[in-house]
Amino acid sequence: MSQDLHQDDREFVGRAKRVLDRSAGEIDQPSTLRLQRGRLAALESRPRRSSWIAWASGFAVASVAALALYLWVPLPIPQQYVAVPLDDFELVTSVENVELAEDLEFFHWLADVDQAG
Repeated sequence: MSQDLHQDDREFVGRAKRVLDRSAGEIDQPSTLRLQRGRLAALESRPRRSSWIAWASGFAVASVAALALYLWVPLPIPQQYVAVPLDDFELVTSVENVELAEDLEFFHWLADVDQAG
């Protein structure tokens, strides 16, 4: 039964197409021109897409791509600083070095005198 319905639909569509094609061929020239002008006017009056929308969508796509790339690429791991060996620390904090630091002005004066003389 459904195949009969499909066949009936096909026959109806075929007949309707033939009738419309025949009637389109019988339209006079002024009516054809008027229809063409109306079609062109309708096409010209349709809203145009703003150019800023295209730029904004392009910027949005580029931003998303940059963010994805930033999140995808692993960041370099900062170099771990090695602890200073205690031997070096003892050199810095020894009593002799503390005394040198206290007499630092003297050593600067000595260097200035040596350069001047």
